Amino acid sequence: MRVLIVDDERRARERLARLLGAFEGLTIAGEAGNGLEAIEQVQTLRPDALFLDIQMPGMDGFEVLENLPARPHVVFVTAYDQYALQAFAANALDYLLKPVEPEPLARAVSRLRERQSNVDALLASRPPLKRLVGKRLQRLHVLPVETIAYFVAEDELVFAATAEGRFLLNSTLRDLEARLDPDQFVRVHKSAIVNLAKVAEIDPDTRSSGSVRLATGETLELSRRYAARLRELLGW
Repeated sequence: MRVLIVDDERRARERLARLLGAFEGLTIAGEAGNGLEAIEQVQTLRPDALFLDIQMPGMDGFEVLENLPARPHVVFVTAYDQYALQAFAANALDYLLKPVEPEPLARAVSRLRERQSNVDALLASRPPLKRLVGKRLQRLHVLPVETIAYFVAEDELVFAATAEGRFLLNSTLRDLEARLDPDQFVRVHKSAIVNLAKVAEIDPDTRSSGSVRLATGETLELSRRYAARLRELLGW
């Protein structure tokens, strides 16, 4: 589970990061020191959960949530207890008072894991995607997934590439990876997913990365982190 820590106090962020580091399977995706930075980080990093301070200069924690089109799980972390009702009205999963102590933090992490497990189970129960809608030149196109050679993320945008060109999608690579057939589509890099049926050649660098050449003639970087799964599916 990937979490983002949002607090305008550096020492508070450092302490919470240190405490969260003791939980197996939990990764600190990033930190933000104010509301605007938090919104940018959520849109870029796509964390599973926010540990969110309430009182911050410029934009408070509730305003951050109001400006997020897609909201992760939220645990409020604050020095004040008077916001508890407002926090739970905002569908917060938990409410921790500073200084955060290990025992209530452990309970909050347990709730996060349970909630995320329910989300993962729901996604796994849904059938793989058969088609997607992509935008190009102000027109929407229905794209059968088997015609898509690869998906790529560039800055905060995600594109599907076919023989007819690239189409802008209203999705994230993480969402796509959860919904696509895992035997047909595989991530080869943090910013790319390929259709195995479109792979023509692999250049496995023995160090940190390699490359994948597609039948379309395009070449994508192959990260060492994802090479094992590609090797397993293709049997090399």
